[in-house]
Amino acid sequence: MTNSKDPLGQDALLAEASRWFAALDAGTARPEEFEAWRTGSPAHAVAYARIVAKWEGIAGAPVAPAVPWRVSRRQWLKVAAVGVPMAVLGSGFLAERAYAWDSAKTGIGETKRVALPDGSVAYLNTDSALSWRFGRHERTLRLDRGEMALDLRHGGAATLRANDASLPLAPGLFDVRIEDGHAELTLVDGAALHLPQTASGLTLRRNDSVILVEDGSPRLETRSTEQVASLMAWRMGEIVFLDESVAEAASEFNRHLTRKITVGDSELAREKIGGRFDLDRPDQFLQAVSLSLNARVVTNAAGYELIR
Repeated sequence: MTNSKDPLGQDALLAEASRWFAALDAGTARPEEFEAWRTGSPAHAVAYARIVAKWEGIAGAPVAPAVPWRVSRRQWLKVAAVGVPMAVLGSGFLAERAYAWDSAKTGIGETKRVALPDGSVAYLNTDSALSWRFGRHERTLRLDRGEMALDLRHGGAATLRANDASLPLAPGLFDVRIEDGHAELTLVDGAALHLPQTASGLTLRRNDSVILVEDGSPRLETRSTEQVASLMAWRMGEIVFLDESVAEAASEFNRHLTRKITVGDSELAREKIGGRFDLDRPDQFLQAVSLSLNARVVTNAAGYELIR
């Protein structure tokens, strides 16, 4: 029986729309079921648009997340036909945008500081791409390529996606890198992090790296303080080698160079080298190899070749 104070049943309809809004925001609703409800009646669409507009009108509240589907123009015309104001339609589009992924990227030789919505900061290394989606109950970051240092602040649940793997994150400082079909997550600073998704339930502690290999079991490696410091040196515009082979060092330097370094001698490629160099000064590295390992540097159209 309809309440006499609400003869059209609007209160019940708005309550139902509110429940859908909360479920979508929490990620517990099935988008296809919501879409079936929303398009089942113009009144449903109007009620949901009113809830979105009301939420966005709350002082100090973030833009409300919208459903993970793209509303067709025809569907919006159905809503408009029953008198939804253009302002409400606009708020719906804003909400949909808020639910979408944001992204940032860098080119070869470029680094970038990215301020995230919750006050966290991501630092992108050369040739890297990061996407993120933050809501009241969700913080998801996806490293699509390259490397980032992530200073994650306190907040809601956080998830990292890298190389088709999904790992929980807690507040702390991390380095994340994708290379040659595997991903590495290193805890630089912060409390120990349990990784229940891994087969053996690994726990990541300071200076530990979890290695995620395609079609393989994750493994844990413990680094020295010096190794972790060298891993993070790029944030200071430097590159540090700790007794690396010339081939490995050249490959690492090449991530930052458009003109690449090649090693034309197999014996030279296996020789070891260490040192600290500026990322934008490959000549420092080439000179060090030349002087310490009796090598010659040949300049060509593609870059530099180390030979004996």
